[in-house]
Amino acid sequence: MRSCRCLALAGLILALLILIGACKSAPAIPRTPEPSPAAVTEPAPQITAPRETTPEIAPEPPAATPETPPSQSKESPPPSVEPTVISEEFWQTFQSRFGFMPAFLDFQSARDAGGAYDRPHFELFQWGMIEKEPGFFDFFETDNYVRQAQSHGMHILANIQPFAHWDQAQCHQDLLPPDQPGDPRFFTTKGKPCDMEGYKNFVIKLVERYDGDGIDDMPGLTFPIKHWEVMNEPEFSTGMLIFFQGDAADYFEILKTTHEAVKYADPEAYVVQGGMAGMMEIDITFWQEVFDLGGADYLDIMNMHSIGHGEHLNIPAFRQFLDSNGIQGKPIWVTEVQYQQSHETQDYNNEDFAEILARSYIFALANGVDKLFYVNIKMPPIFGGGGPPFDERSALIKDNGEKSALFHAHATIAGILGDLSEDDTVEIIRERVGSWHIEAGQYKFVIQGRTVYALWGSGSLPAEITGEVRVIDITGAERVADAASLRLSDSPIFVLPE
Repeated sequence: MRSCRCLALAGLILALLILIGACKSAPAIPRTPEPSPAAVTEPAPQITAPRETTPEIAPEPPAATPETPPSQSKESPPPSVEPTVISEEFWQTFQSRFGFMPAFLDFQSARDAGGAYDRPHFELFQWGMIEKEPGFFDFFETDNYVRQAQSHGMHILANIQPFAHWDQAQCHQDLLPPDQPGDPRFFTTKGKPCDMEGYKNFVIKLVERYDGDGIDDMPGLTFPIKHWEVMNEPEFSTGMLIFFQGDAADYFEILKTTHEAVKYADPEAYVVQGGMAGMMEIDITFWQEVFDLGGADYLDIMNMHSIGHGEHLNIPAFRQFLDSNGIQGKPIWVTEVQYQQSHETQDYNNEDFAEILARSYIFALANGVDKLFYVNIKMPPIFGGGGPPFDERSALIKDNGEKSALFHAHATIAGILGDLSEDDTVEIIRERVGSWHIEAGQYKFVIQGRTVYALWGSGSLPAEITGEVRVIDITGAERVADAASLRLSDSPIFVLPE
């Protein structure tokens, strides 16, 4: 499973980076004595006595599931600073349940499918991508991406990569850059930062630029970034796909430092666990060491991945793992969801994957998952061969641009269950979780006073459902039927009592 996992992500990253590289063929912008707002030459801020040095002092976000939106009445900036005008849409979609990794392949379709969150490629927030030399901060490419995302009403889950080639050269001469495909601009070793204070200053400046408080913000910011993920799958330190060349103790130090910097710049921001690749031995061993060191104290949101692991998305095992470490009450996100990279699904078509996504997402929402990010909204263009080990069969948008059955399933679920909040209730009437499939599911959602049943399996409806009811299938098609006449199948239906 691990080798399949690695090949999948390696291919995906290759495709994404090739696409980004293709989009950046314009000549470099010449430097001038007076740099633009996106490129600022100055010494990194030296914080010798930060306002916040321990998590106890740090203002913590409210403990809520899903998380509470940032306050809309922050302290006003000084009169000389033009306030950032945050879009009304930002507040309306902040608690959206759905996102994509990445959404930039088709932002508009991501929104049309009910998504409001984007987990872009990791290099976008890599230390050396922005602070290209010590003290020289160039936000040009990152700003452009943020503007594009916000123009489509997309929130960003930013993945902080703590690597800069000029910093790594100070203490990691013994390491070799991971030998894997990608944009050569980002090739560097991936050890713990040599200058942790320099890294901390970078994070402060990064978060400050996109926090939306009107002070040192990106010009034209309307969708602040409020979620900061600390690396990706840091347990992968050897093999075909390497995200971090350090151990759990190194990651803990990076996490603690990042948390302090994020909260210093924006006390209302959330720190997200670097996505845990699954529930394999390598994952559990690494994260157990992080939690033993106290790592959970520096995380606001827990984060699981499931690439071909099953409709259950590793959620039952992940919850058990968190419970065993006394980690409770924190939101759970699944920021990589894919089903095609599995022996179970090699012969499946798009309609099959639509049913899988419907069962999986309903199960996840019923079991308290806060956000879900689907991988493969649309296949990226491939140049020179290669590419990710999945295809348009598991994409929401077909290669010819048409919306697939998966798109309609995603949009239907988002339309019916997307308003589920912490004040609403979910009753699990019946549930049978197999080794890969959710074999039966009967759930009663009460959302803003409206009752919705989500049902699949076999046999008749729950006895409490009687009379004429509205029935909506995963294509969005709707009809009225007598409850006694309905029989369940593997394809979920939503039943709304009249």
